[in-house]
Amino acid sequence: MSSQGLRRPSIRSGGLVRRESPATLHDRSLRKTGNIRPIFTISQVPHRKQRYETVGDWIPGKPAQIRVSRMRDQRYVFLVALHEMIEYELCKMHGISDKEVVAFDVNFEAERKMNLHPIDAEPGDHPKAPYRNEHAFATTIEMMVAQKLGVRWSDYEKTVLSLGPKPKKVLVRPRLRSRR
Repeated sequence: MSSQGLRRPSIRSGGLVRRESPATLHDRSLRKTGNIRPIFTISQVPHRKQRYETVGDWIPGKPAQIRVSRMRDQRYVFLVALHEMIEYELCKMHGISDKEVVAFDVNFEAERKMNLHPIDAEPGDHPKAPYRNEHAFATTIEMMVAQKLGVRWSDYEKTVLSLGPKPKKVLVRPRLRSRR
């Protein structure tokens, strides 16, 4: 192939030749036709603004919303968002609704408050989670990408857990002996 075929197209503007990248031309053509429709919107939110006790949440719609609790390390935000996008698409493909996932997660958190689950337990890992397989696959991909990004999984987990429910402080008082 000649080097002629590798040149970028030129655009004449006021007698000057300006070269544009193929991506610029592609973007311009999309703008003209109005075909840009996002599949997902990803936003960082304060943890307390999540719908329920979670660090990442997907909400179906057009576009689907991915909400990630704010964290200092943007790689962590990216990893949570990636996990949520994968989990959402797999749940959608397998007919698992948002209502099922949220109901399970909210119930799991209520059980955690009754000390039925450890403080570091992940609802999606529970054998009865309706989205267990989808969650497990998303976590596998999340771990692989974390490694490529140079994220130590143990540090990442500590940060994510620090946003979650706090263990209850139990105050133990000595019994007073009754005087009789």
